[in-house]
Amino acid sequence: MKAEVQFNDFTGSIAADISDVIAAKKGNYISSIGEYFDVDQKRFKVVGISLTGIEDFKVTLVCVDNEKSTQGKEHIVNMTLELDAQGQKEMLGLLFKRLNIVLFDAGEKHYSALECDEEVAFDEYHTYDYYDMN
Repeated sequence: MKAEVQFNDFTGSIAADISDVIAAKKGNYISSIGEYFDVDQKRFKVVGISLTGIEDFKVTLVCVDNEKSTQGKEHIVNMTLELDAQGQKEMLGLLFKRLNIVLFDAGEKHYSALECDEEVAFDEYHTYDYYDMN
């Protein structure tokens, strides 16, 4: 399973550290997120998480449904958490202590293997009004 959007203009990788809130109560595993939200652990094994959207942000737990799985095939379900507007705003901070997303043009795969040589500040070289959308 891989992250996809309508056009996949950018692809890359992501790394995250679980939040202290969840880690302190449940541990620092993907399954800890399911435990935090009281997912029925006899039926579902949380094996992943998907974050989708900007305005209508949603969190989906990727789970193995133990009741529908067979010995030959795990039955994977996407279990979407219902979030109100406040929940959408606060969810990233609840789930993660640190989050790093790195994206490149979809056709430029070689850049993802390179290391950074230097870090510089944008404003050392540019002046820009971020909110001027015209």
